[in-house]
Amino acid sequence: MNKKTWLLALLLLALALLLAACGTKDEGASNEPPKDEPAKEQESTDGSSGGILAGSIGPKLEKVDEDTYRYSLKNQTEHEKTFEFTSGQRFDFSLTNEAGEQAFLFSSVASYAQAMGEETMKQAVELSYEFDIPEADLEPGTYKLEAWLTPKEGPAYKAETEYVVE
Repeated sequence: MNKKTWLLALLLLALALLLAACGTKDEGASNEPPKDEPAKEQESTDGSSGGILAGSIGPKLEKVDEDTYRYSLKNQTEHEKTFEFTSGQRFDFSLTNEAGEQAFLFSSVASYAQAMGEETMKQAVELSYEFDIPEADLEPGTYKLEAWLTPKEGPAYKAETEYVVE
C-alpha cells in the first residue's frame, strides 16, 4: 500500500477512537452535590467532628495543611461496602461563595479515565482521598468546601467545611 492509503487508514482509525470516547457520557449521572443522602458527618468550622453514627458510612472532610484537604469515609457497618464507578473519578469537590453560588467545581476542570472501577471497604476501614485546592480567581472571603463520593449508584456521602480566601 502506498503512503496516502496508510495515512488515510490511520486518520480514520483516530477519528473512530475519538468518536467512541466522546459517546461514553452517562446522561443520568450528575457531578452536582447530592440534595439528600443518609446520615452524614459534618465538620464544623473549628475542625471538630460533628459526630459518628454507628451502622453507617461516615464521611469526613479535614484540612491537612494550607491548601490540602482529606476527604475520607469510614465503614461503620457490619458489612463490606463496594462502590462501583463509571470512570476513574472517585470523588468531587466544590467551593460555594457566601451568596450560595458555586465558584469552583473540580470535575469541570479535571479529566478522568473512561474505565469502570470499584472500591471495596471492609468493616471499620477508612477510605481517604487527599486533594489540593487549585489556584483559582476567587474573591477574598469564606467559602463552603464540599466533597462527595461519585459512585455509579447510591448515596454520595457529602461532607463540608469552611475554606477561607484572604
